[in-house]
Amino acid sequence: MITTLQDVLKEYHSDMERMERRIHESLGTDVPLIQQVSKYILGAGGKRFRPMLHLLSARLCGCREHNAEYLLGSVVEYIHTASLLHDDVVDDAKLRRGRSSANSIWGNQASILVGDYLYSKALYHAVRLQNQRIMDVLSETTTTMSEGEVLQLMQIQNADITEADYFRLVECKTGVLIAAACRLGAIISKAPLSQEDAVTAYGKKLGLAFQITDDTLDYAADQKRLGKVLGKDLEEGKVTLPLIYLIRRADPGEQDHIRNILQADSVSEADLTYTLGLMTRHGAVDDALRLAQSLSDEAKASLSVFPDSLPRQALAALADYVVQREM
Repeated sequence: MITTLQDVLKEYHSDMERMERRIHESLGTDVPLIQQVSKYILGAGGKRFRPMLHLLSARLCGCREHNAEYLLGSVVEYIHTASLLHDDVVDDAKLRRGRSSANSIWGNQASILVGDYLYSKALYHAVRLQNQRIMDVLSETTTTMSEGEVLQLMQIQNADITEADYFRLVECKTGVLIAAACRLGAIISKAPLSQEDAVTAYGKKLGLAFQITDDTLDYAADQKRLGKVLGKDLEEGKVTLPLIYLIRRADPGEQDHIRNILQADSVSEADLTYTLGLMTRHGAVDDALRLAQSLSDEAKASLSVFPDSLPRQALAALADYVVQREM
């Protein structure tokens, strides 16, 4: 019986070790800078969440093409990693998962170009499967992710962003790749459309729950444990769901103060303390987490078309993990 992330990692340990080897072996370059930057960010930790979702979805749908599982798992991870490299340049980030970001070590130019290489390498590998549906999903996914980045840029420091705008951003930036990882598992398994739709719905809901929780941890996380810097989104002028809830519920004076903090060039310790205090008083963090939990539950319910199995249990456990990461 699989009920926790630890159970998943134990049950699929050898599969994920093979996935890890494939991710590093498939880089296929003799350009030293690409090797250095790629290995640095690919080795920065993380649980290979998206490749794991892809593998589990494929197994759930009865995949027999295990080579394709590992190839597409690496493709998905390259796309994700490329987006991280580009995000850190756009955000002028200094840290990534508790370590110096690639752009702070090698500069913005190298980070952008290596990100471009990883996108290209992802498509290079994917096209060799000679499956048009796979290419359709990947091209739509990367296009939507790029749109999400531009949409986010347009909403910086916008205290009037709506929930609908926020959810569109989250779906474009996070949900679409997680959903694609799951859908691709069904496609390579030649699963019926009902199963493909089910794992895609799971991935979409899971992606929303994942990002909402991540945005909430920006105001409530254990910094040392999760390697996050509290208030980073606020510093960058990103208005996420907890802040949307807070602005909606705050009194006019508090709203003006929050708007001034968002518009400032930097966020002081006093500004962060003030904002965190308001978050607690107005229940913004708790309500955002409740929504994330509801979406996680919906994700698990999407899998009801499948009989009980270890892959289904593992996917349910990952949905629980996403919203139960330590605060």
